[in-house]
Amino acid sequence: MKMQKCLSCLGAAALSACALTSCGGGDSSALQVVAANTFVSEEALTAYSDELLAAHPEWAEGETAVEFTALSLGSEESDAAAYGAGIMKVSAMVASGEIDVMICDLENAARNARSDVYLPLEDFLSEEEMAAYSDLALSFDMVDDEGNPTGEQTAACGLSLTGSDALSDIYGESEYGVFIVANTENVEQAKDVALAILES
Repeated sequence: MKMQKCLSCLGAAALSACALTSCGGGDSSALQVVAANTFVSEEALTAYSDELLAAHPEWAEGETAVEFTALSLGSEESDAAAYGAGIMKVSAMVASGEIDVMICDLENAARNARSDVYLPLEDFLSEEEMAAYSDLALSFDMVDDEGNPTGEQTAACGLSLTGSDALSDIYGESEYGVFIVANTENVEQAKDVALAILES
């Protein structure tokens, strides 16, 4: 009960902070790509995004601009309060439309997928693309209130990036994928960016 109250307070604080400071921190008109993990090196993400943007100069500015943000979530085991605040921050950013594409470790991605944060692959990939990427498609076990699998799964909603040389400095040996946030207002560009990340 105390933990629930703590997380509720942290959630309110995170929502207030986002309202006052804009969680994404960048140009709100740009497509927002958030790299989330226990810890994300801003330096490593900047190096990666600079290379990707250099390969896609149309994403550097203007109406098709793309911005990358590092979001370190912390660990529930090492600091439950900070981790709870990180999770609530993600929820606030999603609710306010500050994330279009997310590169995320699979533990946190699973929680987001169970809350319908991500757009199902079938909503933006063609049948041919679904077939081509079938080996990389990510779905997650649904769980009950105690965290036990129910036997059901979420819709396939992400593509695995695990083992990507380009992202190894950011995610190391952890498993991770790329996801499009369900309430993005620019599905087509989000798709282009997600597939470019996949192919990088």
